[in-house]
Amino acid sequence: MPTFQQCLDANPAELMSLGISIGAAAAQLTALGTSYGSTVAGLAASWQGEDYQALVKWSIEVATFIGRSDAAMLTCAGGLEGVGASLMATCIAMKATKQAAEAAGYKVLPTPFVILGPSQWSQVSAATVGAPAVLAAYQAGAIAFTTALVSMYTAIIAQDTAGYAVIRTALALSPS
Repeated sequence: MPTFQQCLDANPAELMSLGISIGAAAAQLTALGTSYGSTVAGLAASWQGEDYQALVKWSIEVATFIGRSDAAMLTCAGGLEGVGASLMATCIAMKATKQAAEAAGYKVLPTPFVILGPSQWSQVSAATVGAPAVLAAYQAGAIAFTTALVSMYTAIIAQDTAGYAVIRTALALSPS
């Protein structure tokens, strides 16, 4: 499970790039399998007998292996691209929310938890008679920012878990 700071520092675009690369590798594997199958089929005109039949049988096993590998790679590629995009959106929103809280004078702790900052405490102290109302308003803002950050942090953990599940699924599909 990533920490709050790791979420803020994350670059989910790398997951999306990895997904694209795995998809490209799957396409290359498919092309290689097609070429191999064509080559074996092309040998039929000049090669007969048990040896050729053994090669044909082996080419069927190779095609099955490639098909399972393609399925695993494409599952992984699509999942990483999708999870990367979700994580990207949530990480950007989390960073913006943290920056907005800090710009408003709040201090954001690494749990994530938002508390009043020094300038806000000064304003509460200076308010004298109205201090309870000023404090309540700032505390309501801190609660709103904390709720938003915790919600996004929870979403990132769920998205990270989903990404892990995609990879585990792809590994289960891959041929042994």
